[in-house]
Amino acid sequence: MLFKIAIVSEIGRRKEMEDRYYLDKNFQGKGWLFGGVYDGHGGSFAAEYAADNLHKVFLEKLEADIDEEEAFIKTYEKISQEVSHQDSGTTAANFFLRNKKIFWANVGDVRIIILRKTSGLQLTRDHRLSDDEEKKRILREGGIIKEPYIVLGGQGLMPTRSMGDEKFKSVGVIATPSVGQYDIQPEDKWLIIASDGLFDEMKNEDISLCVKHCEKTSEVADLLKQEVLEEQRGEDNLTIIVVKLKAH
Repeated sequence: MLFKIAIVSEIGRRKEMEDRYYLDKNFQGKGWLFGGVYDGHGGSFAAEYAADNLHKVFLEKLEADIDEEEAFIKTYEKISQEVSHQDSGTTAANFFLRNKKIFWANVGDVRIIILRKTSGLQLTRDHRLSDDEEKKRILREGGIIKEPYIVLGGQGLMPTRSMGDEKFKSVGVIATPSVGQYDIQPEDKWLIIASDGLFDEMKNEDISLCVKHCEKTSEVADLLKQEVLEEQRGEDNLTIIVVKLKAH
């Protein structure tokens, strides 16, 4: 399959750029598509390491005949262990698109959505304290909560799942991703994967309305960037990958 893609990666109004991304249009040399967005915190080390290495580990798991969802789980946990010597951490989402099927994974609040002509569908799960199951799990592990943060040793962490963040593993922050698969439908138009710099400023339905008349990936990316950074005056790092799923 041939894919039309556009990417935005902007520092926003932060002092440091901690987002990273990766995209391979010819994954494993077979025309498959693999992408990821990594939203770092406590520095950019964990996000950069994941962007440089996660796809390699995932491919190793596939070549070992591990199915896609389990490969994502093992990959996320391995990358988390490999960055555990650092104080930084990263949330993440990844997709692997093959034969009109999307395999996906995420930890934290990097999100993947599918946009149709008049509606949208969120594939990933936001791992934050606003998720009751996630909040209960943190409390069971002895975590101290001061909304919207998990607090430990004077530090606060918003995501309940991440790679890295070794200190917070003792209070239930895990690297095990939510995973799933999705069959692309005829009405599906765009795949959007982005850091919370987008989704903290715009709801899924707002995004769908904003880009409903767009026909080019560059139009989608530019409109969302303008809305977040100029209209909403968003302060966070902003990274967006837009994939056109079929010709219209």
